Amino acid sequence: MKKKKEQSLFKIFSFYNKDVNPDVPHYQQAVFNHFGFSINQTFNNKFSHGDFLNYICKKESDTDYIIIFDIDCIPTKKNWLSLLLNDLLDPDSLVGAAQTANHLREGKNLYISPFFFAISTKYLKSLNYPDMRMTEQIRKSNDFPDAVDAGQHLSEVVSEKGGKLKFWWPTHIEEDKWPLFHPEHPRFGLGTTYNNCIYHAFYSRSNLSDRFLNKCRSVLAEK
Repeated sequence: MKKKKEQSLFKIFSFYNKDVNPDVPHYQQAVFNHFGFSINQTFNNKFSHGDFLNYICKKESDTDYIIIFDIDCIPTKKNWLSLLLNDLLDPDSLVGAAQTANHLREGKNLYISPFFFAISTKYLKSLNYPDMRMTEQIRKSNDFPDAVDAGQHLSEVVSEKGGKLKFWWPTHIEEDKWPLFHPEHPRFGLGTTYNNCIYHAFYSRSNLSDRFLNKCRSVLAEK
């Protein structure tokens, strides 16, 4: 008889491919270890970002909550998890970093980004696992009348079904780059920190990873 897997409260995941500097996952892992957390990093050259999200969301059932980080996204303070779990206690909630896809719908499409989000596995199942791929990868149908970026469809389904979007907002921006189209939080950019505890570098491909690596070294140097 197979032993039933023990249910965990949460699991943390990230994804990368051959375009990512190998130092990036190494340093991300080091930061999570520094704060006493485990992260499951997946390397796959065939998956798109949306493919990975679809796979994880459907596959992981032995945990109450799934937490997703981009490979160049890290916590900067140990209390990030308690803050996140507190938001997740509100039923039917999707929690994570605010973003707009500025190349779609004139940028006016605020959603919770797949570079950092968390959701209940039971809630995902009740939503029938919304497709997380970007529009170009989804067969055109009435379900997708507008263009969507990777992960964006999840936010839209949560809203349509009466769920709650709990946005984490930029609190510091190293290099201001894009409009966020929100009256109180109008901008985000390269090296943005959200809710004072989640950092996302953006663009950490092989030759653009210095920003992320420097931030990791800074976090690791703190006691």
